[in-house]
Amino acid sequence: MAELRSLDEPAKLDRYLELKAEIKRLTAELKEIEPEILDALMAEPEEDGKQAVRHLGCEITVQRRKSYRYSEGLEEMMEDVKLLKAREQRDGTAEVVKETAFLRVTQAR
Repeated sequence: MAELRSLDEPAKLDRYLELKAEIKRLTAELKEIEPEILDALMAEPEEDGKQAVRHLGCEITVQRRKSYRYSEGLEEMMEDVKLLKAREQRDGTAEVVKETAFLRVTQAR
């Protein structure tokens, strides 16, 4: 695999990877701390229809997301639609309306 020849400042790639590693470390730390904060906030009474606290200039609010299990008939229809979408993508019937480029960082083998 080639080096990034068109990058004016190779140190930027070094810094990018340093930042990615730091984000990974910080994310792991957040995931470790978050349940305790969530439990404490959920123990608080609701005010104005929400459970929230203000601290250090931030408002931290409990958010909830529901997951649903649908009837077997609807689940089958959704699976059929999923298969039909995949077929249209493969055969070119589906039109690409947006393509997003992004970086993925993995450990080299």
